Amino acid sequence: MHCPRTNASLEPLLIGGITVYTSAQGGVFFDNSQIFKFSSPELKHGQVLLKHLSEHSESEYDVSLRINCPKCKKIVMMRRYFSPVKAVEIDECPGCAGIWLDSGELEKIHENHLTPKERKLLAHEMATNHGFITIKSPTSRFTPTNKNKSAHETTVENLVRLALLSL
Repeated sequence: MHCPRTNASLEPLLIGGITVYTSAQGGVFFDNSQIFKFSSPELKHGQVLLKHLSEHSESEYDVSLRINCPKCKKIVMMRRYFSPVKAVEIDECPGCAGIWLDSGELEKIHENHLTPKERKLLAHEMATNHGFITIKSPTSRFTPTNKNKSAHETTVENLVRLALLSL
């Protein structure tokens, strides 16, 4: 398999009996549903993979460009958000359900991971507000700054923050 961004060979990496494929630029390919073994910061697999990926050099490429699946070479991967917080956009193959994470995206997934209590609260808020809720993701080096928020956005963010604190 080859990196969908640079076309360099992907290297297999065995972590806890699971083989993932990594690029020299810090990208990683997961076969169908393997990502869930690595997506939580509490999981040892995810910590080991994140440490391995951090040792790679990041290169500059446009992550908004659509890419072909490393496994299904002729299929263009779909862009979608990984979690309801909508902080990390990933590439998913509609053919094999493989996931491609660009450099830094696994770290963002760990930073924005919701606990089971937070997921339950979010589901309740979305159900009672017809799916319209603004959630402020944790501040990180990946979070864009937006100083021009409306009063409504600020109010909703404060309400969500208070609800999370009361858990």
